[in-house]
Amino acid sequence: MSGALPTSPAFTDLSISSVVPTIQSRSIAGKRQVRQIGGQYFKLYASFPLMSRSEFAPIYAFIMKQRGSYESFTVVPPVVGSTTGTSLGTPLVNGASQTGRTVVTDGWTGDQTAGNLLKAGDYIKFANHTKIYNIVADNASDAGGNSSLTIEPALITSPAENDVITTSSVPFTVYLMGGGLIEYSTGFDNLFSFALDLCEAL
Repeated sequence: MSGALPTSPAFTDLSISSVVPTIQSRSIAGKRQVRQIGGQYFKLYASFPLMSRSEFAPIYAFIMKQRGSYESFTVVPPVVGSTTGTSLGTPLVNGASQTGRTVVTDGWTGDQTAGNLLKAGDYIKFANHTKIYNIVADNASDAGGNSSLTIEPALITSPAENDVITTSSVPFTVYLMGGGLIEYSTGFDNLFSFALDLCEAL
């Protein structure tokens, strides 16, 4: 791991793709067969505004330190990197050895209706994971601040008891796609154009 991408200048555009490697076939009779052949991962494509040399230089230097696709680093997506829920508390994993697509948690603000905590579409991260997960249903809490989170994909590793759940400024751990190619453009206006093609590092 090699640090965090500078946050300034901020991206002008960001695309996030969820990739679920799947193969399917259809028989002559029309019956479909489908099989998932790999784990889910995210891809990010980020473009920067036109930058002066002094703005561009720190970003370029950071990217050069990644040695192509060799290193991984973190990126916090603007806007979507934090939940729109308002009453969060201090959420923790409640119980070790959990598997599947439901995670039992506690530490939330108590007696919250669905949507006041995490909302469908939010991203979260567990303390012992680099993997990012999506919340796929609004969640509520009981009087004791307990809540079960429904996530995608299924857990790739069981979180530990009392692992902290990051819900704000969620950091994606990524690497540069395209092998060793790092390219920028500049012109007579002395402004620099730059974009990043990134893949989640698991």
